[in-house]
Amino acid sequence: MNYKIRVYDLQTNKETIKVDKIFETKDVAEAAIENHKLQNPEKYEYVKIPVKS
Repeated sequence: MNYKIRVYDLQTNKETIKVDKIFETKDVAEAAIENHKLQNPEKYEYVKIPVKS
């Protein structure tokens, strides 16, 4: 299954960063989330959304 990532601001709960890339596996999506978390710790909430291909 493919996944997209949605990024929400923790203070406003609004989607703040638009990630258009579709990730082929859950593991790849989680690795991308971890990479983003290293750049912006404790600022955003990341959500994996399953996408039908």
